[in-house]
Amino acid sequence: MDRAPEDLSLPVESHRSRRRWALAAAVLVAGGALMGIDFLVGHYQERLLAQRQEARARLERLAWFHLRADVQGIAYTPDGQYKLSLWMENVFPEYPLFVMTPTVRAFVQVGPQWKEVPTSEPPGGGMVEGVVIPLEERVTVERIVDIRLKDYFELLPGYMHVKFDNTMLVALSPEPKDESEIVERTDNYYVHLRPYGADDAQLRRLNKFAPDLPVPIYIGMPPH
Repeated sequence: MDRAPEDLSLPVESHRSRRRWALAAAVLVAGGALMGIDFLVGHYQERLLAQRQEARARLERLAWFHLRADVQGIAYTPDGQYKLSLWMENVFPEYPLFVMTPTVRAFVQVGPQWKEVPTSEPPGGGMVEGVVIPLEERVTVERIVDIRLKDYFELLPGYMHVKFDNTMLVALSPEPKDESEIVERTDNYYVHLRPYGADDAQLRRLNKFAPDLPVPIYIGMPPH
């Protein structure tokens, strides 16, 4: 008697098992691909953040160590005010720096407090606020300071104790993309300032100035 051919087909459950394995493998492959993409995106974001931080640190170094600024001079104006001249300079011009014309504020010590006094741009031109300057050479910024105070603190006899705040915005290009590419730096300059119309003979006597030298309009002071 002939035997029926052996049925080599897999049971239904076995086919289902194979499908489950195939599905699991596909899920693993897709998951691995997604993990790889996620890793690449994360790595790119980390590199981008590191580059931005490095650029920011470089800008801060340039702003604080390559940029120099100070009081150049103070003179009287014919109408009893003061013309303040500040200079700014990039001491390493091979590294480009761009500075927005600074905001200058002036304060006179009255008693234990600082009283702000008006400042303005000089008539007839000059560098106005908001203009971007390439620091390729030393530049001078002038402001008019209006001080009409009768009572003020005298750290040096006969002189007003005055502070100037010079706030500069510094960047590596004339058109920075966002605030992360701009560094704000504020310098404070302190001076003894001669009041308009003061008696030079009295100032000489009070401060023992040399009789053969002019009485200075201002005397610079170290930061404090």
